[in-house]
Amino acid sequence: MSTPPLGVEEARRRLPELLERAAAGEAFVIQRHKKPMAALVPIGGQPPNDPHKRQRQIQSLMTLQGSGRQCWDPNQRHPARPAPSAPALVQAINAEPFSPSHLKHGSRIALDGSALVAFLADAKGTGKYLTPLLQGIAQGTWQGVISSVSLARVLEGPLARGDELLAQRYANAFANPQHWLQVPADGALVLAASRLQRQEPQLDDTRAIELATAIATDATVLVTDHPALAQTGQHPVLSALRI
Repeated sequence: MSTPPLGVEEARRRLPELLERAAAGEAFVIQRHKKPMAALVPIGGQPPNDPHKRQRQIQSLMTLQGSGRQCWDPNQRHPARPAPSAPALVQAINAEPFSPSHLKHGSRIALDGSALVAFLADAKGTGKYLTPLLQGIAQGTWQGVISSVSLARVLEGPLARGDELLAQRYANAFANPQHWLQVPADGALVLAASRLQRQEPQLDDTRAIELATAIATDATVLVTDHPALAQTGQHPVLSALRI
């Protein structure tokens, strides 16, 4: 499917992202007043020869870091700061003894909406610690897990700004079942989430579903940027601190 043409202002605003995508093999037409004016294409005019490699490059979350800086209300992106009495299952993602190398090949890593939004909005410090995990998922070392409510949180940012193209890029980034397991919030999951809320009163509906998703899929860890999940004792949690 061809990429829709871009207006001059949109191309200027999204230039870093478009350069990354062009390097990965995509081509863009830039128009003014609906008249084509220029094109942004890969050097040599050709995408990578391997179509699977090209698709991985295009869909990789690595090229999306910072693309949502203006998509979410910064007042709603709270850092996750565990209380001093946080359970032993909770630890900062940048703290010892955790290291991505401790995760076995094929492990599932659940990421909630708050962590993904922090990465896409390039919240201070978050990318440094999330990048190794997301790179491992993109390379097939681990499989990412995302709940339907987390995906909705990711998509609502660009859609609120009317940026359909960016929303579609986000959706595509999680569409490859080899890299990402998308989990719908069906009746069984909602029931499990409700039971968790009785044990963990600090969890709202969304956080309870995200935690239930991690547990139901046997995720090794749940990565979060939300204080409520950073205090749970129900599952191993990595808190994506912004420092």
